[in-house]
Amino acid sequence: MLFPHESPRAGQKELIESFRVAMGERRPMLAHAPTGLGKTAAALSPALEIALERDLTIVFLTSRHTQHQVVLETLRKLRERTGTAVLATSMIGKKWMCGQENVDRMNSGDFAQYCKSLVESDACEFYRNARGKNNLAALKLRGELKRDAPLPSEAVLKRCIDERVCPYELSLMLAEESKVIIADYYYLFHPHIRETFLAKIKKKMEQLIVIVDEGHNLPSRLRDLLTSRLTTAQIKHAIGEAKKHGLDDVISLLVEINDVLLRLAANVKEERLCREDEWVKALERVKPYEEIIGELEVAGEIVREDERASSIGAVAKFLADWRGEAGGFARIVSRTDFSTTLSNRCLDPAILTKAVFDQCYTSVIMSGTLAPTQMYADVLGLSGAMAKSFASPFSQKNRLALIVPKTTTKYSFRSERQFQEIGETCADLAKRIPGCVMIFFPSYAVRDQVEKFFSRKYDRPVFYERPGASKEEKQALLKKFSGEARAGAALLGVAAGSFGEGVDLPGVLKGVIVAGLPLDRPDLETTQLIEYYDKKFGRGWEYGYILPAMTRCIQNAGRCIRTETDRGVIAFVDERYAWPRYSSTFPPEWGTKIASNYEEDIARFFGKLF
Repeated sequence: MLFPHESPRAGQKELIESFRVAMGERRPMLAHAPTGLGKTAAALSPALEIALERDLTIVFLTSRHTQHQVVLETLRKLRERTGTAVLATSMIGKKWMCGQENVDRMNSGDFAQYCKSLVESDACEFYRNARGKNNLAALKLRGELKRDAPLPSEAVLKRCIDERVCPYELSLMLAEESKVIIADYYYLFHPHIRETFLAKIKKKMEQLIVIVDEGHNLPSRLRDLLTSRLTTAQIKHAIGEAKKHGLDDVISLLVEINDVLLRLAANVKEERLCREDEWVKALERVKPYEEIIGELEVAGEIVREDERASSIGAVAKFLADWRGEAGGFARIVSRTDFSTTLSNRCLDPAILTKAVFDQCYTSVIMSGTLAPTQMYADVLGLSGAMAKSFASPFSQKNRLALIVPKTTTKYSFRSERQFQEIGETCADLAKRIPGCVMIFFPSYAVRDQVEKFFSRKYDRPVFYERPGASKEEKQALLKKFSGEARAGAALLGVAAGSFGEGVDLPGVLKGVIVAGLPLDRPDLETTQLIEYYDKKFGRGWEYGYILPAMTRCIQNAGRCIRTETDRGVIAFVDERYAWPRYSSTFPPEWGTKIASNYEEDIARFFGKLF
């Protein structure tokens, strides 16, 4: 074991041994491992042993940039305790590692084209200094960064910008020599990015040990990656762009595309399915489909010679993507009073994951909410995987998990009276918890309807999660919220928002209330997802509807107990949580119970019952 001077936490030894067995047998592994087990160290320990022994590279993938620091800190401890020094490189998105000004405002597609055009025209000083013939400064800097490694990407970025060297290219140079590479999911699961990335670091998939952290996020992230949309607003922007650049033929073509889209949606009240060939044949009455794509791509390139982004190019990309995979997608045309949209929505993340997991040396997918593991094995296309669930190392006595079946956010039952009942119940629960409380709602709309009733009954500081807030604004909000620990502040957020996972407030948060069930809206995409998983696995309702919502609930609840000394109350406020289809998904070690008298339960838990 590479961490001989550190006593494993309760359950961590079993976790390490399970990882070691799976990696040794080259079997993919799914690990449901709750907070407190030290998943990062447990996965890296056997992975490094095998990587060092067999000359392999570990690629540690995560959906959150903050997790990079955890991996780097684990490797620093390894070096301090064992003398084993391994080079590690943190790779964030290419756009966020660029030295050019204002590229952070560009979408990924436009940035990729902009970067490519600068490099090909030899107009990027940063790239030239990194990969050009006179790159002595880059080579010197690489040596310094290797000496100081492992470093967070922010430190690499600053030092590279100071030296006018491309941070992305220099990080790739370091990654080529690294034993551990920490990166976003997209580095391996986006086919084009994967191809470029592996070529740059001179590796093949079979040389990689792939560790996926927070694996419960992977299905939705990859479905989003493969989903594309075309809107009338987007076409309008493209027409304006064509006018600005004098592309008269392209203007006519875009107007025709817009007319075809409007005709497709002519009799649509909200949304309907659209066959792949229905859209293609409608456009081919104007011009051959491939010819349309070609003309728009050329026009997009012309625009990008003067500007960084191109709406025309985005339309071309949508048209090209539309004729993709035959299965695993729902093609939908929808309309509102303001816009019409044609979307190609991915239902099956295995389209992207299967190739990675089948080709790599071995893989681990882990999370504190990777239950049921069989669902993730099915959805991610993992055949022959070893799947294990591990118990929480924290004492059950430190957690009180209650179902309060007094109200519901079920759509057909929503009313002012129902919102009042939810608000007053949440306020009463929060006031009985001595400390800060987070309350999560299914949506901002429900939160705002409930809030006015909650605030009337709650006489302590109240904070609100805001959609679209910057990273700095979110951190400032959490700091203010934490500063009101003695006052017993409440933070009102949403289940799928910024604070629903990845937030650690040990010693501050004494309670989490999940108000309502954050089920996906039963729109056409959701019904298609249920139908798809029903045909593929016979479990559409569970895989496509119930379990994703319950995963969000359990993630929200997990904000409460982050260390072995934390104590807190978790309350699920909705009558549906008492139904077996939902209550059966709660972690068994929580001992979740239906509260007939939550006032007494909470008072007893905090030792206030006399």
